Amino acid sequence: MQIKPFAPSYRESDAPTYQELIADDRIAPSDLIREYSETHVPLDRLARAEFTSPEFAREELEKMWPRAWQFACREEQIPEPGDMLVYESPGLSLIIARTRSGDIRAFHNSCLHRGAKLCNQRRRATNIMCPFHGFTWNLDGELIKVPARWDFPHLDEAEMRLPQARVGRWGGFAFINRDHNAPPLEDYLGHLVPHFDGWGYDNHRLSAILRKKIRANWKTCMDLLTEVYHIAALHPQALAFAGDSSSQYDIWPDDPHVSRFINPVGVAGDQYPRAQTEQDILDRIVRASGEGNAPRLGDGVKARHLVAENARLRMSQLTGRDFSQVSDTEIADGLQYSLFPNMIIFRTLVFPYFFRFLPSPDDPNECTWEFFVLSPPQNGREAVDPTVYELGENDSFRTGGVLGEVFGKIIDQDVFGMEQSQAGMRSGGTQDLILARYQEARIRHLHQTLHRYLGGEL
Repeated sequence: MQIKPFAPSYRESDAPTYQELIADDRIAPSDLIREYSETHVPLDRLARAEFTSPEFAREELEKMWPRAWQFACREEQIPEPGDMLVYESPGLSLIIARTRSGDIRAFHNSCLHRGAKLCNQRRRATNIMCPFHGFTWNLDGELIKVPARWDFPHLDEAEMRLPQARVGRWGGFAFINRDHNAPPLEDYLGHLVPHFDGWGYDNHRLSAILRKKIRANWKTCMDLLTEVYHIAALHPQALAFAGDSSSQYDIWPDDPHVSRFINPVGVAGDQYPRAQTEQDILDRIVRASGEGNAPRLGDGVKARHLVAENARLRMSQLTGRDFSQVSDTEIADGLQYSLFPNMIIFRTLVFPYFFRFLPSPDDPNECTWEFFVLSPPQNGREAVDPTVYELGENDSFRTGGVLGEVFGKIIDQDVFGMEQSQAGMRSGGTQDLILARYQEARIRHLHQTLHRYLGGEL
């Protein structure tokens, strides 16, 4: 663990560093929050074709997606034997199924007779039967029925087992990998394993999924959400209190797949044009939330302290659990991790979210954003099946009230930024894109890892 400095040596900003900001938090953070790992990634330019070219997308399909671990589903989505759903992994459709023994398998979603798709949606069944001619496999992938078996004297049942991808499980998440020689999932997850130890996502339940097609490459979307440098222009309503310049970016030199940022609440970015008191900051937080008038702060009380305390009380009332000793940063700040290639997951009580971006099979300028909302067991009750919101082109992420008015608006603004970025890359020239050294370090990290896969190193 690196204790000092808390920011790059070349940083010139009047805003406090993240570690300076949390030094007097009411409930001190754990060592994993105090950890700071700056690793310079010497990749400062990217070719626009990496985001727009069908040829580059095909290279990803051939050399990266088949070798990377990918989040497929939550375990509670297939809780009972015979439960199955379809994960459209880039380049290969997979049936994720719970077997009679409780294991999870990932079968290639294609009949070995004439190639028909075996499954199209989430369902429960005792076997996997092809809807075209009725060839049938059991939940272990063994062929158990061939209609008119007499007409296939050349067929060997032993050679007709459904092909499978590897399955790994962690924290209630099920992952797949099509490369049977790839390192185990736990090695791939790197810092996620110790950093989420005891966080409890394995006991949470998936409560909602918001799904929307985005007119942007999957990497364009990941890039935007792994930095907060865009707050000043894209989310101006939050600049007074969302601490873009005080955010901490962590990249570990021995971890090609995981990075994080910690984005604080209760401090302005250095692009905010006016000096503020703590009361000014709290007033703007409350005004942005639309919750009426802010309370008056007592002497020595910071806005972030009151925000954290109110969040603790609200979460305790909601779940019936005691959050009185959860640190200020874990209750209120944006503590966000990315897992290569396409998954983002939060470790903050008020942001029980994770999401992925799935590339379009036909167009590198499109992807699907799947936004997942987790709910803790509320007063001992299990959550119901997730509500799925299929959002159209003009639909807002505020639909259904799942994300709330304030956060839903921020996500809508992110969509605008993603699509504007992609539109500009498609029609704005051929010059390389240039990346900031620190605030866009996670973008550098993601693309460095991608290049290592494409080059055969990983």
